Amino acid sequence: MVNTIPPANPIPVAPSPAEFLAPARLPNAGPGPTAALLKTLKDNHERSHVFFNYYSFHNHAAHHLLAIWALGASGPLITAAYEDTHLDHMRDAFQAPDHVVISDDNFHDYLGDENYYNAYLDYYHKVVLAPGATISSTLEKYIFSSEYNINDSLASGKQQPEMLNRFVEILIHPLIHTGYGAEFGLPGMLAEGLAQASVHPARATVLVSRLLFPGNPDSQYRPKSHVHALTILSQMLLDSRFWTRSLEKHEFEAMLISHGELINSYAEMWTCEINSQEDFSRHLEELVWASTLMYGVSSWDGESKEYRADFFTMHIVTSCLFLPSLCAHLSYRSQSLLLRAHFLASITWWLVRGRPALPLRKFFAAPLAPLPSPAHFKYATTLPGALPQPSTCALLGGDSPHAVTPNVWYPILQSTIIHPNEHLCKCQRALAHFAALYGHREAGFMSEALSSSPAISCPDTPLLPGGLELAEGECKALEAPEWEFLDGSIFLRVAWLTGAALGWVREGEPNTGAWDYQEFERVALERDELEAKARA
Repeated sequence: MVNTIPPANPIPVAPSPAEFLAPARLPNAGPGPTAALLKTLKDNHERSHVFFNYYSFHNHAAHHLLAIWALGASGPLITAAYEDTHLDHMRDAFQAPDHVVISDDNFHDYLGDENYYNAYLDYYHKVVLAPGATISSTLEKYIFSSEYNINDSLASGKQQPEMLNRFVEILIHPLIHTGYGAEFGLPGMLAEGLAQASVHPARATVLVSRLLFPGNPDSQYRPKSHVHALTILSQMLLDSRFWTRSLEKHEFEAMLISHGELINSYAEMWTCEINSQEDFSRHLEELVWASTLMYGVSSWDGESKEYRADFFTMHIVTSCLFLPSLCAHLSYRSQSLLLRAHFLASITWWLVRGRPALPLRKFFAAPLAPLPSPAHFKYATTLPGALPQPSTCALLGGDSPHAVTPNVWYPILQSTIIHPNEHLCKCQRALAHFAALYGHREAGFMSEALSSSPAISCPDTPLLPGGLELAEGECKALEAPEWEFLDGSIFLRVAWLTGAALGWVREGEPNTGAWDYQEFERVALERDELEAKARA
């Protein structure tokens, strides 16, 4: 076995104020589910590498197990989720080349190299288990300190750590993984998340490190009047320098060259300076709305069209869920840095996916489940298969759709727990929690909130040469959203469409294959073959 560390009991101590915004848990059936959870988490921690293939595809086993446990899954379901969904394609853990041992002296030498994941994991084991170590002290040092980001005192030739940059790299996975460790009090997952961040690349130096850790003291972030995150999304839709198609993998770095400073200019407009719990709550809510819109509404092309359930922007939503659990352990300065880094990563991925429009008027015109939808809708707003038949004495009577499905979230989450896709439970859990926090918001509330946000215009930041090359017509301005139609039903609407797009498996529908890793692996292999032919 490699790297044994006993997970802590995933029952947290009394929450701090920020944790009151973290998700609640649904009850399980006695002690069995927790025993199954701890057994599978330990096995995954000892057995498997953080990437399950050679394309930097992440091992999601722990995410899956914790998400369905928190949703109330039984012990047999947790065991099946691990053994039937993950074990058949995991890479075994392995020692670092030459049995390298990571220390403070050579910490910088192997950053960004996945071959040294287990060496970094051993290093962080010692960190999190050191006497007096806390989640707070660990995160403050290794993710948010200048020493582990842009360190001017490093010896010549040493690469900059840029740990916050790495923390939000490759679809924000290190933040998600570490967030699970913080939420459930698992030191093993905390060590895994930090080791994962350490072997991620730091591709977006021009973004995170350049914006949040500038070397010139005169360029330090000084917030002005508060600009709302959705005001910034509106302006980005109007900016004709951005494109309307999804970028290919090889175009990402080119985009950073030509558009990186422009993206920074928009990110810097988001005036996030946290000095109180009230500040954190306000900024978190902005990120939740922005994240749900960038995934949920941007994936929708009309009621008769297939819902795209964009895999990439979905991670904006699932990562947002862990901000309260992480920020409960952070200083106000570090909370500000984390939320700003998350916003920057989020708008970057939204741009990578073509910054689709936000047609709110049409999106919110559709019937809301459980009310039936017209026949031309691609996805019905009632569940497939046989439905319960309430007694005539039931409230509203036996024929009411509200008696048949009194709480739409229950069937959504029940189907989610047994679905074989490991991302669906993460997405639906996040959306359900956001609905609990903000589902009461009525139409018109956002227009009122944005009325106090200062007007902004497209920044005059020039595009730089040598970057992304786009054909004529690929860049254009889009319409600004009609914010007066936005309300708290967005979370249920997006969760329903996501569940329908992946298949209501509890109700008898097959897994559609959306978000299945095999498809992404096939595309990656085909891309490699094409690139090899081009080089030949």
